[in-house]
Amino acid sequence: MLARDEHPWEPWFDKVFGLVVRAGSEAEARALAQAHAGHEGLGIYRALGEEEEELAIDVWLDSAYTSCEVLEPAGHAEVIVVDRREA
Repeated sequence: MLARDEHPWEPWFDKVFGLVVRAGSEAEARALAQAHAGHEGLGIYRALGEEEEELAIDVWLDSAYTSCEVLEPAGHAEVIVVDRREA
């Protein structure tokens, strides 16, 4: 099994690969993104019943895995687009 913290988007299915989020700060945007994560943030093997697998890091909260770019601050905080791949 792959270590989830080293390969959070492998295998490719049931993952979120990108989001467009409107929020008042980067921290708020990352929290909204993490709340809409796929199995990249949950540990796919644990979801399949492997209770001993360590949970992956919260990739959408970690700048080593994901990045944020300011688009436009107008409007209320929300997730606008989610790029999710389901099997």
